Amino acid sequence: MQNTAPDGNWQANGIKRVAVYCRVSTLSEAQEESYETQCAAYKKMISNDPKLELVRVHGDQGISGATMKHRPEFQQMLEDCRNGRIDVIMTKSISRFARNLADCMEAIRQLRELGIPVLFEREGIDTMTTSGEMLLSVLASIAQEEINNMSQNIRWSQERNNAAGNPVIGARYGYKKIKDGNRHRWVINEEEAKRVQFAFQKADDGWKYWQILDGLDEMEKRAGTAVKWTYERLYGLLRSEAYIGDILTNKRIKPDYLQKRSLPNRGQRPQYYVEGHHDAIIDKAQFDRVGNRIKNHELKADISTLPPHRKKPPRMRKMEARK
Repeated sequence: MQNTAPDGNWQANGIKRVAVYCRVSTLSEAQEESYETQCAAYKKMISNDPKLELVRVHGDQGISGATMKHRPEFQQMLEDCRNGRIDVIMTKSISRFARNLADCMEAIRQLRELGIPVLFEREGIDTMTTSGEMLLSVLASIAQEEINNMSQNIRWSQERNNAAGNPVIGARYGYKKIKDGNRHRWVINEEEAKRVQFAFQKADDGWKYWQILDGLDEMEKRAGTAVKWTYERLYGLLRSEAYIGDILTNKRIKPDYLQKRSLPNRGQRPQYYVEGHHDAIIDKAQFDRVGNRIKNHELKADISTLPPHRKKPPRMRKMEARK
């Protein structure tokens, strides 16, 4: 590992306070790219150089580099730079620093205005030089295209599994996912299934949402958990086909790899209804009866009759009004 960069003079004028940024996004990163390896190598290099003083190793382990705002350690490092605590930043490569070209260049330019270079070891770039910024722009665009291609490959694999009736999806409440040979399958979580059955039975009996919520909270209290049930959570549970053993894929999607918040699928991507994907917790007849009660607003209570602790939030009232 080098501690200089091409045509840069960042080590001039005394001891430099150094921040190191390390990141890996998955557990499958190569060993030499691992979070621990990156951190250890930089600590050793800086401790052996009398002109360098380590301020802090900033690390976002297991976090994507697609956007900077979701990386708390990266944001803290930028704040430390703005507060005059750091003279130089060292990192392994552009892909460790950021894979979003716009974010990457914006951060570099902010740091250049503060007089703080970022040294990319693998690419040999010092961002305080003109040639360094030009080269960085080219390489960052390549890194962004790589993550876009990776995202497209993952999406293609997911759609192929969806079409084959083997969707890759996290287990819903009431189930847990286990490895079964080369596939994953859902099995019933007996304790959670009791809550699911309770909720559907009481909805089938005509209980109001708030009464079901009180009953669920009482079950959690007796079990010694800290779980608090909400209208949104109960509503989503009662509307989910997962509890009759089926799955509808792509209910919500992310428009692109830079978008972290999922949005309702309005036909942008194909959906597949997979029957018998896993064991049912309730039967279809009860699911349909509850669905009809929801559709006919039979589980709602007049807001004036609700106890204070069950006043519905505006969002829940809007959700009900759309159905």
